[in-house]
Amino acid sequence: MAVYYGFSFKNEGDFMINGTKNLTRGSMTGNLLVFAVPFLLANLVQAMYSAVDLWVVGKFGGGKIGVAAVSNGGEVMHLVMSFIMGLTTGATVLIGRYFGAGDKRNTSRCIGMVMSFSLLMSVFMTAGLVLLAPLLVSALHVPDEAVKETIQYISICSWGVVFIIGYNALAAIFRGFGNSVAPLIFVGVACLCNIVGDVLLVAKLEMGVRGAAYATIISQALSMLLALFFLWKGKFGFKFALPNFRINWKLVWQYLKIGIPIGLQSILIGLSFLFIVSIVNAMGGADSAPAAGYGIVNRINGFAMLPAMSFAMALSALTAQNMGANKPVRAIKTLWLAIGYTWAAGLIFFSLLQFFPEKMVGLFIDQNSAGADEVIRNGVLYARSFSIDYILVPIVFCTNGFFNGCGRSFFSMANNIACTFLFRVPISYFFSIMAGATLFHVGLAAPMASVASNIVALIYLFSGRWRDRKEK
Repeated sequence: MAVYYGFSFKNEGDFMINGTKNLTRGSMTGNLLVFAVPFLLANLVQAMYSAVDLWVVGKFGGGKIGVAAVSNGGEVMHLVMSFIMGLTTGATVLIGRYFGAGDKRNTSRCIGMVMSFSLLMSVFMTAGLVLLAPLLVSALHVPDEAVKETIQYISICSWGVVFIIGYNALAAIFRGFGNSVAPLIFVGVACLCNIVGDVLLVAKLEMGVRGAAYATIISQALSMLLALFFLWKGKFGFKFALPNFRINWKLVWQYLKIGIPIGLQSILIGLSFLFIVSIVNAMGGADSAPAAGYGIVNRINGFAMLPAMSFAMALSALTAQNMGANKPVRAIKTLWLAIGYTWAAGLIFFSLLQFFPEKMVGLFIDQNSAGADEVIRNGVLYARSFSIDYILVPIVFCTNGFFNGCGRSFFSMANNIACTFLFRVPISYFFSIMAGATLFHVGLAAPMASVASNIVALIYLFSGRWRDRKEK
């Protein structure tokens, strides 16, 4: 048995790393489903963090004020999470390409680099969020009655950023090797911890919004520690020795070249949604019912978008390995399979929000509490129009995942940012100031922007410019 750069091999052609999967061989449908479904379940469980916080606070911790605080604070933390997930996708793509190409040396170096760089980044992000929490709440025009609780939620959750970055960096490493099951297990255990924490701190100890935030960061810490323990004790071959954590700046550049456009795209699009939150808050004035209704539908949106988002993230790893192995045709066929599966899922959620919107929105608030009827009414208005986007985003998300896996993350960023700031944001604002405007009109902006994004993405796809010159 030979050893190369921290990895052990029975022969030079086989990686002997526990829990890895070569995605460049075998059934494309099988590989897609076996890899993407755990991805989907992991993201579903991760979405439960904010959904459980919102549900418990809405039922036991302050009614519409608590819901408005968690929904507004949750938008800020979702922005942070989106950036981190986008950035660490660079690790999945980088490791996936080196693994697919059989480059053992750089695969090993990438692991240490990603972990060290993530720790460094978490220090600056935590400090920034803690200091900027009041300014962010002010910029969102949070209703006066919910300002204090919103600042509390963001400030407490900010101290969990190191755990968010750590978990996502480790999960990205595992997924680059074709292992999407381990992250599912870690986040599943953490979600159970979050549910128990919410019930204990909010429902039993009556800590309100603060309790929901504390439960969230404790569970995030658990998911990171479990992932770190698995990497340390598992038979991955990576040795936890100080020299292996040395930052290789050439690899950092490659990592950031892929990850920064994805993360920047996520954060700018997230900022656009924060702008829309500000629009909704302004429409409600001192009344937090529109903000609460919008926040509830956004939690539902988080679940509805999960199939497309999860398959897109899986496609990044699948495409990276196949492009690394010089199999672009196999990669593009997998893309079409992913679009088909996610469109079917989007159609189901679209139907639920069109035919049963009151029941869906009513799940997240005590319907006997003061102002609940207005919260549900506003949520239904927004749900009926925004849900059209569920049958449009499969192309948006899946092509993004495909282009990112090809190393063309800059194109994905440019396309999505352009459509967001040329369509979604200005249309939302224009509709919000019309006479008699409601959340139904604001919700129409998202599907309109997705139509534009789809057109541009498909033109680029069929042009073939996503392929390396040597592959043409």
